[in-house]
Amino acid sequence: MTISISLLLALWLNKKGAMYGFVQGAIFSPHIISLVSISMLWIWIMDTDYGLLNWFLNLFGISNIPWLTNPKTSLLSLIIVAVWKGIGYYTLIFIAGLQSIPKDIYEAAALDDTSKVRTFFKLTLPMLSPTLFFLTIIGLIGSFQVFETISIMTKGGPINSTNTIVYYIYENGFRFFKIGYASTAGVILLFIVGVFTILYFKLLSRKVHYQS
Repeated sequence: MTISISLLLALWLNKKGAMYGFVQGAIFSPHIISLVSISMLWIWIMDTDYGLLNWFLNLFGISNIPWLTNPKTSLLSLIIVAVWKGIGYYTLIFIAGLQSIPKDIYEAAALDDTSKVRTFFKLTLPMLSPTLFFLTIIGLIGSFQVFETISIMTKGGPINSTNTIVYYIYENGFRFFKIGYASTAGVILLFIVGVFTILYFKLLSRKVHYQS
């Protein structure tokens, strides 16, 4: 989700102008804010009774949603926070990738009267494959390392709906002092991340187009 939204934003913001520069800075700003501050902010935004998000939904006749206290919505709430936090970083990386694509390729496509949709899928996307590959790898690894938002916003609840292996390691190691369980879970986490990374490299690295 983060990669898709970031790519669309990058395509829109890959232009010169004060407005586009301002929007890039505004989008990137959440990335440099600490997750503790962001988590506290979103706790207030997603408050069931007084949160800004539910107030906005009420304007459209939608009743209050227990974002952080309902097992059906708690995980989605954390995903929203993660997307909001990371979207600026991903967008800037995509913009850098777009700006590295040689302009003469697009000029040749324009001379051939190639449509914008075909140009995107046949030229832009393949040339962005190294950037996509990099962001997918760091996104995959980062998804296994989520901790701060869970610790502050939900503490793994409700009913373990937002518990992750990293938070499980923390609870067993630093709350229950079950060092053996925590160590074993840490090794399992390392194995899972390693397997997923190797599989991703084996399956998709050959489709990456590196510019000469």
